[in-house]
Amino acid sequence: MAFSIGMNLAVQPSVTVGISFRNPGRYLELAIKSVFAQTTPNWELLLFDDGSSDDSLAFTRSLNDQRIKVSSDGKFRGLNVRLNQMVAAASCPYFARMDADDIMHPDRIRLQLQVLAQSDPKTVVGSSAYSIDAESKVVGLKPSSTRQRTGFAAAHSFHHPTVLASTEWFRMNPYTEEIFFHRCQDAELWCRTSPSTRFVNLTQPLLFYREVGTFSFPNYLSTAVGKVILARRYGSKSPISAAWSLTGELAKVWLYGVADSTGRADVLVRRRNRPVPSVEAAEAQAVVDSILRQALPL
Repeated sequence: MAFSIGMNLAVQPSVTVGISFRNPGRYLELAIKSVFAQTTPNWELLLFDDGSSDDSLAFTRSLNDQRIKVSSDGKFRGLNVRLNQMVAAASCPYFARMDADDIMHPDRIRLQLQVLAQSDPKTVVGSSAYSIDAESKVVGLKPSSTRQRTGFAAAHSFHHPTVLASTEWFRMNPYTEEIFFHRCQDAELWCRTSPSTRFVNLTQPLLFYREVGTFSFPNYLSTAVGKVILARRYGSKSPISAAWSLTGELAKVWLYGVADSTGRADVLVRRRNRPVPSVEAAEAQAVVDSILRQALPL
């Protein structure tokens, strides 16, 4: 569907941004603002409710912009199911992942589309990200992997909310709906598709990834269970290497469990990232603050 900007100039959307949400609280508004802040306006935004009980669904329905489509069936189905539904509903040639509690850099879509325009259809593009806390403050840098990996090693190929690829690629490679991968459907997809897909990560941080101050051990445990299964399914055929992968995942579960029980989980989360030079951190924070001040069409 075309939409108009400026002097009644019709622009055909080229990328569908898909956000699934379930009781996202105050973060959803900021995530949506970051879509409106994109330096390219040729997008459509799919907002799929996953059985929220707060006022987030009413808020999304109050948004007055024809580029936005809201869907709700009142049920909790899980992110993996909603992702496949959004891909099926997408009307644009490209599809961008986005989570309801993160923030996109204004140049994200423009720069990633530039890469895909010069790539073959079997290409997935991601990027580095800034780590932010519960108050949207920049606290670290999450570098992206620049080397193609296959098998279980491919599980960490992307920061999943940074991913953008052709809609056709996502339709040919749907997210698994197996219950064990409810929390790590993205990791399973990278393990499964890495032999036949080109993975590209931009080193420029194009997402603000919310993780500090929002850690949930039950969610982490659910993710870890899925990764243990992935290690067995896609890991090395060597018994020693396979055992090492499984031991590593179980060790991390134990470590985060102890840290969470002592109120120090955020210490581990912060240590996974690199420090950001003060000047760069100030510039990145200014981007977040400018998005926060934007008004949405209601």
